[in-house]
Amino acid sequence: MALFIWKFLERAEQTILVIVSITVTVLVMIEVILRYVFAHPLMGVEELATLVACWLYFIGSAHASRERSHIMADVLNTIVKTPRNFVKIKFFITLFTFIMTIIFLEWSWGYIRWALRFPEYTPSLRLPLLYAQISMLISAVLMVFYTFVELVDYALQLLGKREITVKREEELPQVEKG
Repeated sequence: MALFIWKFLERAEQTILVIVSITVTVLVMIEVILRYVFAHPLMGVEELATLVACWLYFIGSAHASRERSHIMADVLNTIVKTPRNFVKIKFFITLFTFIMTIIFLEWSWGYIRWALRFPEYTPSLRLPLLYAQISMLISAVLMVFYTFVELVDYALQLLGKREITVKREEELPQVEKG
């Protein structure tokens, strides 16, 4: 069941990311053609593209959290010498990240509650901004879940219940340059 949920979330995220990527690209392309080829920009295309792009950014950040591929400056590889110590440090970093994602979830939930009481709309199309704002809450829920899974994974590695899978830079296969 857990694997089914994991695969379902992966498929849902990938589907959303593909759809919104194509939509943003098409909207920007339409606006560029209308503005620079026909000299008649269409009002509201930028608003619609921005609403859709919010889904791209936030679901993309949740997907990066799932894949553990978020941007980081990881100098631990050069400082920490043993894989076990490396996992210990990764555990505490992930614990901090987990706490921060819970704070992000709480803030985004408060923001959605506020947005429901005081709805905002785009200037020209009058579309509810809630359509974009809800992506923040969904992303926060997913990031809390994925960071919790990562935290449990590191805890199991530290307790010896799972093999240490964190690889240091010198343990990774090297690509020849030239």
